[in-house]
Amino acid sequence: MFSCSIKDALEGPNGYKKIIFSLAELEVLRTLIRQQWLERIREVAADQLDQFEACSMSSYHKLAHLIDHHRAWPKLERILRQDAVDKIRQLPTFQKLAGEFGEFMISDEENLGRENIYWRLVRPHSPSDVGPMHADQWFWDLGHGKTPKGIRRVKIWIAIYCESGKSGFRLVPGSHLRDWPYHGEFRDGITKPVIDITDNELDIEIFDSKPGDAIVFNDKLLHGGAVGGNSSRVSLEFTMFVKSENNSH
Repeated sequence: MFSCSIKDALEGPNGYKKIIFSLAELEVLRTLIRQQWLERIREVAADQLDQFEACSMSSYHKLAHLIDHHRAWPKLERILRQDAVDKIRQLPTFQKLAGEFGEFMISDEENLGRENIYWRLVRPHSPSDVGPMHADQWFWDLGHGKTPKGIRRVKIWIAIYCESGKSGFRLVPGSHLRDWPYHGEFRDGITKPVIDITDNELDIEIFDSKPGDAIVFNDKLLHGGAVGGNSSRVSLEFTMFVKSENNSH
């Protein structure tokens, strides 16, 4: 089990808990993501495949000009296949999560008929590659995905490649304890939430992460992507559906 309860941390003053995947687990995650990344490169730029195969995903930005970045990487192209999800579910840290929360489902908010674990690819100093400050609950409230009865949502974000303090995950500790003003805007085929206050009005911190570090957080927590550093950031995320009765206090 983890050193202290994740469930308590999610409802506590900060709204999140840091956990760590082992180097062996990180290598499994990197391999699965890289396989899908290269398969997509083969589809959109087969003539450039050799160059991408020769570099790490953390150096993606050096070759990104060879493809149409935004056309290449819509969310649907970054959702892992179910066979990859099945392998990830066998990792020891996932078994520990099941020990903490009970057996859990992973959401299928894109209605693909399979669990949605997806990765994000962020170039240095490219704000368009990351999401603005938001709470994940807002997407669900705006109709993106359905939560089964008797289930609560728990979000997990995992650093695959990142530079600590320069790229990764921004958050507002304690923000899950209050409601924040926002509205919905229709973009990219869905209604997305837009917060009605500026970042300057928030006490934003960068999650202290290195590759393999993960944050498990309350889906009311305000968070967003961080850009910076000198390399491309890769992260992995998903929403757990856990039984409400397993999370009573």
